[in-house]
Amino acid sequence: MALAEPITTYTARVIQTNYLDFTRVLLLELESGGRVDFRFTDEVPADWLRVDQNSIAVYLASDRYRDVYHLLQTERPVFCTAGNFFRLEIGSVHTQLDLTKGEPTGEGYDDQSLEAVVVRARAEGLAGTES
Repeated sequence: MALAEPITTYTARVIQTNYLDFTRVLLLELESGGRVDFRFTDEVPADWLRVDQNSIAVYLASDRYRDVYHLLQTERPVFCTAGNFFRLEIGSVHTQLDLTKGEPTGEGYDDQSLEAVVVRARAEGLAGTES
């Protein structure tokens, strides 16, 4: 899983094949050495988040490619959060988070914002850091 990890480099591809189920991909390399592939397709599969031991694949609708690519091109630093955290599936490219928004309320964590998930995951010792 990637938890608000800095993106160090990325590769962009626009492709057409008779064997892949996507036509654009952004391959993100993370500071930890991990990799997350954001795959863009006309039909997002039900299992849009695929996690294995070596990589994470996040499928997004084709029209989201420009948004993600724009963040990678224009913002510094840029972070990635991707994985299954507390049964919440997340695939996100984002700028630095304001983690004060994710502080728990008196009732505990019922907030499903990205900030709250990151704060909770860190408190429970899951990997990933944000500077």
